Amino acid sequence: MPDCKHYGGISKKELGKLRRDLAAEGINVPEGDDVEVKGPYGIALRAIYNEARETLKICITKKPFYIPESEVWKIVDTGTSPYVD
Repeated sequence: MPDCKHYGGISKKELGKLRRDLAAEGINVPEGDDVEVKGPYGIALRAIYNEARETLKICITKKPFYIPESEVWKIVDTGTSPYVD
């Protein structure tokens, strides 16, 4: 069962900015509203965007055993904070 979090208040325009900012950091987020994102150290996330509700659901789908979920969430929370209401 993946560990998931919801982020609200993200418009489609803000989602585009988030994608560009992540690309500048070397993290490719594919186009689409339901995508798999591969990060460093073998971490994989699933991101599901709901445009009508302006919500982004992110789930940790893969990570090494030695990296706690809390550390992954610190990075995700920091990265999404400029775009969340």
